[in-house]
Amino acid sequence: MRSWLLVGDEENWERALAENIWGVTGVHRKTWERLESGDVALFYVKRPVMGIIGVGVIKTKFKQDKPLWRQEIKSGKVIWPYRFEFEVKYALPPPDWRNKAVGLKEFKVKIMGGINPIKDLKKVERLLAKLDRKWNTNLVNLVKPQPIVKPKSIHEDMKDKLIELGRLEGFIVEKEYLFPDIRERLDVVWRRVPASVPTYVFEVQIGGNLHQALTKLKHAHDIWNSNIFLIIKDEDQSRVKSLLSGAFHEISEVLKVLTVRMINELYDLQRRDHELKRKAGLR
Repeated sequence: MRSWLLVGDEENWERALAENIWGVTGVHRKTWERLESGDVALFYVKRPVMGIIGVGVIKTKFKQDKPLWRQEIKSGKVIWPYRFEFEVKYALPPPDWRNKAVGLKEFKVKIMGGINPIKDLKKVERLLAKLDRKWNTNLVNLVKPQPIVKPKSIHEDMKDKLIELGRLEGFIVEKEYLFPDIRERLDVVWRRVPASVPTYVFEVQIGGNLHQALTKLKHAHDIWNSNIFLIIKDEDQSRVKSLLSGAFHEISEVLKVLTVRMINELYDLQRRDHELKRKAGLR
């Protein structure tokens, strides 16, 4: 993980924070190529404030030929084509920039252009600690080693991906949705509007009780006429087929059975489609 100082004037920063995008000229292409997802970015206003006004984390890089900043729109050409998306961890509201921006004089950080590496991790920690004291934040944790997080189970991973897929499709999504008439919950539901019943219902069953999952899906179809989906491992397909030809034959024609592999493929395709459309300016 690296740390970077992003430098621009007030007007460009107002636009950048509205879009969560920063860009650099071709002169800084080599530096831009070194950026990685998860790198820390410090937002520096060079005039008239001259100080740090926020901190974020770099997400995705992309080259774009669509004018974004005022100078680009006015000239009708792209000046900063090498762009990247960032997630804001904290940013001062514009009215506070003049009074609460933090200067860099004591840290001796070089400001050479629109993007500058800060190679000294200790210096970055001291700088973030000062921001925390002045802004009452916990930004220093961005550069401190984090505890090892236990990997998500396949079950939780599938639920999270179904939630993301629903959001990408414009649905209202909910996890662990409670039935109104029985004390059971559905893994994930998608609804078109807040007051509507679930349009799509999903149960993820990874080596568990298939009978219980199918019972819940059947009930959802009975009371809401929802589109129902069961997500399973490849090796469980024969068990599901057996249940659908017997006790659950009534939903055999309406139930869609999807495998973990299919959800992963669909998720990757949808994310790529969303990203390409965003880069092309279609989102």
